[in-house]
Amino acid sequence: MMAFIPTNQKLFPSLLLIITTSFLLLAPIPVNSDKIVSFDFPKFTGNESALTLQGDAFIAYDQVYLTGYAHPKRAVGRLLYSTPVPLWDKTTGNVASFVTSFAFLLNFQKTIVPADGLIFFIAPPNSVIPNNAAGGNLGVVDPNTAFNRFVGVEFDNYVNEWDPDYAHIGIDVNSLISSKTVVWKPLHGYYVKVSIAYDSSSKILSVVLTDQSGQLATVAQVVDLKAVLPETVTIGISASTSELCRQIQNIYAWSFTSTLRQL
Repeated sequence: MMAFIPTNQKLFPSLLLIITTSFLLLAPIPVNSDKIVSFDFPKFTGNESALTLQGDAFIAYDQVYLTGYAHPKRAVGRLLYSTPVPLWDKTTGNVASFVTSFAFLLNFQKTIVPADGLIFFIAPPNSVIPNNAAGGNLGVVDPNTAFNRFVGVEFDNYVNEWDPDYAHIGIDVNSLISSKTVVWKPLHGYYVKVSIAYDSSSKILSVVLTDQSGQLATVAQVVDLKAVLPETVTIGISASTSELCRQIQNIYAWSFTSTLRQL
């Protein structure tokens, strides 16, 4: 389990710990032939060879600044795990189960409308930032391309024309028109914890968010990852800003564990 940034822990519910622990206890016990990927970055030092930064992302003060620290215009930054992750096996048909957790913070400026948000995404290997991916495209979609292949969980605090009329957490499949959403109240300067789990037996992708204010938001959706994505994938976290609407979007910690059964 990842260690989060030091804050007043009494402000955070223990629900994330309960859900993540329950998920791991219910998961099949790994055997030697299973393909397991696991990492835990309780902070970022800049020496993490297992991570790749793309676009405007950089590391400073033990955190990843996805879109800079001076509210830059049309910024796109992504944090990726450098090694491809086995998602499913063509021979057995098995699909990996996984759980990932991360902590982030949004910083608003009084004179600028905050935008656009961030997204945890799973995409084909060797993923790069698409063209035209700033603004509401969250660094994962080229709006001029007919097919964008990814599965994601977005934390979107700017209402675009394709969005519901509220800030939201959304589950995305090949599109930023979310298949399932829940209301989210983004707050300036509040640490946010997220836990995302995928149970391959039920095909349910579930999300839990808490923050220092005591906010709790959950959403879940059936997603057939094998039908959408290749056998091996890239995982990452991406964020973007617009020309006129911007915010600072930082990642403080990130962990991930997946198990692909081979039997």
